[in-house]
Amino acid sequence: MRLLRDSILLVHFAAKPQQGLLAVLEERYLVKTLTLDDYENGAAGSPKLVVLDVPLENEVHVLRLREALNKFSPRVARRVFVIDDNRRILMARATACGAEAVLSRPLRRDVVHATIDQILHEQSMAGSRDAGRFALDAGVSALENILRFATSSFELTQDELYAHGDQIIDAIVDIGLGDWVELVAKHHSQTFRHSLLVTGVAVGFGHLLGVGHRDLRRLALGSLLHDVGKAEIPVSILEKPSALTPDEMEAMRHHPEFGRDILRRKGGFSAEMIDVVGQHHELLDGSGYPDGLAGHQISDLVRAVTICDIFAALIEERSYKRRLDAGEAYDIMSGMKGKLDPALMKEFAHVIMRTPLAISA
Repeated sequence: MRLLRDSILLVHFAAKPQQGLLAVLEERYLVKTLTLDDYENGAAGSPKLVVLDVPLENEVHVLRLREALNKFSPRVARRVFVIDDNRRILMARATACGAEAVLSRPLRRDVVHATIDQILHEQSMAGSRDAGRFALDAGVSALENILRFATSSFELTQDELYAHGDQIIDAIVDIGLGDWVELVAKHHSQTFRHSLLVTGVAVGFGHLLGVGHRDLRRLALGSLLHDVGKAEIPVSILEKPSALTPDEMEAMRHHPEFGRDILRRKGGFSAEMIDVVGQHHELLDGSGYPDGLAGHQISDLVRAVTICDIFAALIEERSYKRRLDAGEAYDIMSGMKGKLDPALMKEFAHVIMRTPLAISA
C-alpha cells in the first residue's frame, strides 16, 4: 500500500531500472523512472525527491551527472544516491553531487523507506513553515492596507482583500491552526496579533466544519475587517501594556461604531461585512454593544466571528492576564448562557478537540 502521495523520480544509468530498487520504492511511493539521458534532456518534471542509481566509479559518469544536476537542480528539492558498496570514494562522490543521503547495496527496504520518509518529512515541514510565514505576511499587509484605508484617502475594496484572505485560508489548511497561532504570537503589534488570530480561528473553524471556499472567504475577510474601527482609538489605549481604566474601556467600546461608519462612508464593502464590523460585540440576549441587538437581528456570519473574537481574546497572552488554554477558554464561553449561538458553540468544540491548539495556544 502506498502510504505517501509524494512522487519520486528514479534516475537510472542502464536501459531499465534495477527491479529490486524499483520494487522497494513502489511499495511506498509514486515512482517515475528516467534514464540519465532523458534526465539530461530536461524531462525531470517537478518530483519531491530524486533517487539516483548511477555508477560513480567512472569519473566521466560523475562529471556528466554533475553537469546534469547543476543544469536542473532548481527542479529538485532533495537527492538520494544509491551506490553499489560503501567505499569512501563513492560516498565522497555522491556527497559532491549534492546527496542528502546515500544508500549502499545490499539494500534493506526498512532503511530505504526510513531514509526517504525522513527527507520528505523535513521537506514538507520546511514548505509548511514557508507557507505560514508567507500567509502571515499577507495578513499583515492586509491589515496595514485596512489601517491606511481607515485613516487616509487610500482606496481599498472588498475584492482587493480576497487574495490576502485566500493565502491565510491556504496556510491554515496546510499547516493547521495550532501552527498559525504560534506564528501569530510572535507579531509585535497587539492589535494586529489579535486580528490575525481571530482570522485564523475563524478560518480553522470553517474548515473543520467543511464549509466551502466562498464561506471561508467571508469568514477570513470579516475577521480581518472586524476591528477596523480601532483605527480611531488612540494607540496609547490600543497597545497599553496594562489593563484599561473604565474611561479607556468606554472609549474602546466605540470601535464597532467607528468601523461601521468608516466602511459606509468610504464604500467598497458589502452590507454583511459592515454588519460584522458594527455588530461583532452584540450578544444574542441583547446585552452586547453598540446597539443592543438580539436574536434574529444578528446574522450567522456575525455570530461566528463573535465566537472566534471572544475565543482569541481569551487565549491571547497579555502582560496583565495569563493566557488560557483552549479548553479553559471554551469552558468560559460555554458559561455565557444565552449570549452565544448554541449550535455554533457545539460545533466550535471541534476546534478544541481536533487541533493541537490547547497545547500550543
